[in-house]
Amino acid sequence: MVKKFLKWISNVLLAFFILVIVFTGISMFQTKRDPNRIVSILGYKPLTVLSGSMSPLLEPGDMVVVTEIDPTKVKEGDVITYRIDQSTLVTHRVIEVIKEENSLMFRTRGDANNTEDQELVEASQLVGKMSFKIPYGGYVTNFIRSPKGFILFILLPAVLLIIGEMRSILVSQLMEEQKKEEGKNKNMKI
Repeated sequence: MVKKFLKWISNVLLAFFILVIVFTGISMFQTKRDPNRIVSILGYKPLTVLSGSMSPLLEPGDMVVVTEIDPTKVKEGDVITYRIDQSTLVTHRVIEVIKEENSLMFRTRGDANNTEDQELVEASQLVGKMSFKIPYGGYVTNFIRSPKGFILFILLPAVLLIIGEMRSILVSQLMEEQKKEEGKNKNMKI
């Protein structure tokens, strides 16, 4: 019973590490190809919060996970992420949706700010709507992307995984050889 439970736990951890390795590999590849592109895994875009403008909802170092949304579905109170230029993203709350003849814009404000943002956000600037946050997740992501983090979270688990699999293969081969030897010894005694 305990062995089955430990085997189940090790399989869950193995799956987790494989997902982390795959996710990190994909995100590093995407980021290297286009530094201004936002990494997206199954439609989810993880971003690191850099400022306290959305405190207490979002603190610096938190990870905010954003999903694409049809701009016409954005409503007051939604927390959205948008581009203010090619390489700068902002995550603020919509305080007003402005619909005019041929345009849709949003007035935004950070929860910790006393005033609304100066510029209106056009629908074309919208990156997505906040789905959920992971407290301190941005710190973890930034560490994993550093050389030390890459070694600790990607290379080391990969090497341990390979060593573990090689060990399992060798043990099973040794057991097979042992069974063959026992079979030969039994045949010799008869």
